[in-house]
Amino acid sequence: MIETPNTAEFTRFLSVAVVAAILGISRPSVLTLVRDGELPGIWVGHRVRIPAAGLETFLIAQGLKPSAIYRGTGQTATASPSPATITNASRTADAGAITR
Repeated sequence: MIETPNTAEFTRFLSVAVVAAILGISRPSVLTLVRDGELPGIWVGHRVRIPAAGLETFLIAQGLKPSAIYRGTGQTATASPSPATITNASRTADAGAITR
């Protein structure tokens, strides 16, 4: 009989681009951290995925307090701001759009 794994056992994985945005560094820098073993990551085909828990461990090892990661919400920090904080002006500025 095959057992169905509990969904709590699955780990959330983040893309290199998301981790780069969270850390405020370039994608090649994230890949270097993974290749050097400083940041855990797995190869899925030709792409690297970083476990969210591994990123949290990395941030704590770098001296970031868990409260700064969770920000009192019980959830990990994400690269995306909440929809309430996005304005049309910030969308234009973030997209690098040229206005006339």
